[in-house]
Amino acid sequence: MNFEKTTFGSITIDGNQYNHDLYLLVDGIITERDKSHSKHISGHRELSKWELEQLITEGPDILIIGMGQSGVLPISKETKFWLESLKTERNIKIIQDKTPLILDKTNEALRSNKKVAGIFHITC
Repeated sequence: MNFEKTTFGSITIDGNQYNHDLYLLVDGIITERDKSHSKHISGHRELSKWELEQLITEGPDILIIGMGQSGVLPISKETKFWLESLKTERNIKIIQDKTPLILDKTNEALRSNKKVAGIFHITC
């Protein structure tokens, strides 16, 4: 799997262009992001703890969070605190950055033969 490029409103993986936020599951499946559990904050949908809980059920070693083209995906203080606890409680490495900057890190993680899950916000 190769995360190739992203622009505002799209991301290209293995030659396939996606025009929505997405999840990368541990088994390599790409699915559309479910924003139904995310609150509206200033015109954006926050990254919810519920979403992240779904991603870690398969026991990833690495959790990738693409925060959007400008890195402004909202995350509540509670969710940030919970994410920090995952590092020690579940020994999950969390890689979080602007989506354009996270693609190479995602490809590197996928080549590491570790279990990788992620969420990729493709706007803002």
